[in-house]
Amino acid sequence: MSRKVRIAIVVGALALVSILTVPTLRHHEEYPTTDDGYVDADIVGIVAQAAGPIVDLPIVDNQAVAAGDLLFQIDPRPFQIQVDGARAQLDQTGQDVSVLVEEVTSAEAGVRYAEAQLRLAETQWQRVEPLAKIGALPYQDRDKAQAALDGAHAGLDNANALLARAQDNLGRADADNPEIRAAVAQLEGAELQLSYATVRAPVNGLVTDLTLSPGTYASVGSPLLSLVDTDSWRVVGYYKETQLSQIRPGQPAAVYLPAYPGVRFKGSVQGIGWGVEQQGGDGARGPSGVPSVTPTVDWVRMAQRFPVRILMRDRDAAHPFRMGMRATVRIDTTVALGEAVAEGAGR
Repeated sequence: MSRKVRIAIVVGALALVSILTVPTLRHHEEYPTTDDGYVDADIVGIVAQAAGPIVDLPIVDNQAVAAGDLLFQIDPRPFQIQVDGARAQLDQTGQDVSVLVEEVTSAEAGVRYAEAQLRLAETQWQRVEPLAKIGALPYQDRDKAQAALDGAHAGLDNANALLARAQDNLGRADADNPEIRAAVAQLEGAELQLSYATVRAPVNGLVTDLTLSPGTYASVGSPLLSLVDTDSWRVVGYYKETQLSQIRPGQPAAVYLPAYPGVRFKGSVQGIGWGVEQQGGDGARGPSGVPSVTPTVDWVRMAQRFPVRILMRDRDAAHPFRMGMRATVRIDTTVALGEAVAEGAGR
């Protein structure tokens, strides 16, 4: 083979490589891909808000539960006793207020009676006093009328004082009565404590880290189990900073899990991390509160990696997600920004 032929072959090969390389590079730019991803979800810790032994535990570890399902029951009897006592106290307070209302009603009647007695005494005085002046009646009758009038005034003053005291003792006769409010608050507090004895799932989730058994004593504030929120599945893919310029929220993403070869899951970009720590373990929150990503090679200026969160739309019972699964993520950046935002807002 002549030298010219060899040169022609080499030039042709280089041209072919160039022709093939341009579409490949463009494809990588339009569909940035990372093998550095993992499946994630929210973890809901279940903490005891009431103390007592567990008397009912209908769940087992790794079980799926729906929001509202019973997780466990703490012995409710002590709390029910408190509720019954608070309800009885409220009833007694209501009766006491009723007695005070009756006292006010009686005092009001006493005031009306004293006012009638005063009017009678004033009428009698108006009759006797003129006659006593002209000597038509003895002064003894005038003195009796004067004494009756003074007594009627004193009786009315006493009746008003009794009414004021009864009203002060009563305060208010409706639900704003301070004694009733205190009794109601005590009952509501007891009922709240009783509700804490029944612990239900706050979210749809998967039971994990269950170490309880019937008879276990639950202390207030002690973590008892956790739920993986199955409505929060997402994949976090770490992309080089050189790949972020075309990635936008709402863009569709394809996710592949090594656990399920050949299966493609659909998702969409929720957001891109705004910062990472320079040292530490991957994904852990660093001192400043942002994810920490370890440099790949300390002595080479490698592109930093930032977390891109992918919301997962696919749910397949035959291929369940598990937290920590490794994932490969490919994002379609050919979707226009407006279309991506609209698509993300529509879900």
